[in-house]
Amino acid sequence: MGCLGNSKTPEDQGVDEKERREANKKIEKQLQKERLAYKATHRLLLLGAGESGKSTIVKQMRILHVNGFNPEEKKQKILDIRKNVKDAIVTIVSAMSTIIPPVPLANPENQFRSDYIKSIAPITDFEYSQEFFDHVKKLWDDEGVKACFERSNEYQLIDCAQ
Repeated sequence: MGCLGNSKTPEDQGVDEKERREANKKIEKQLQKERLAYKATHRLLLLGAGESGKSTIVKQMRILHVNGFNPEEKKQKILDIRKNVKDAIVTIVSAMSTIIPPVPLANPENQFRSDYIKSIAPITDFEYSQEFFDHVKKLWDDEGVKACFERSNEYQLIDCAQ
């Protein structure tokens, strides 16, 4: 049977202890910096029902105080806006025939535009062409579409539709 012992000399043990103390000091300094940064951070709890504007407030604060959006976020917002335009016009045009009493197009010449909008409704990776935006603009100018929009309380329409 052998005897277990420490092979380090007292000088080596002193060096190890010194290194541990220095590492501990660095860690403590880093923790102190993080505590100060955490205390300096302002936190805000936003409560509210869906579609009440909570995320809008956060976005506005970011635009005003954090130099806005980066180019990638801007591209994503453009895509979101285009999708909202498509969803809104599809919903309105579809609702024109389903609400009671139905709302006809004021200008019957816009029927092909309405048919075009209904035909692109199921397409998920839709290419937003100038033709699409022209049809949307002409339909939005139609008094029948405006009348249907005014009755949006009778069907589900996204809040940002106008």
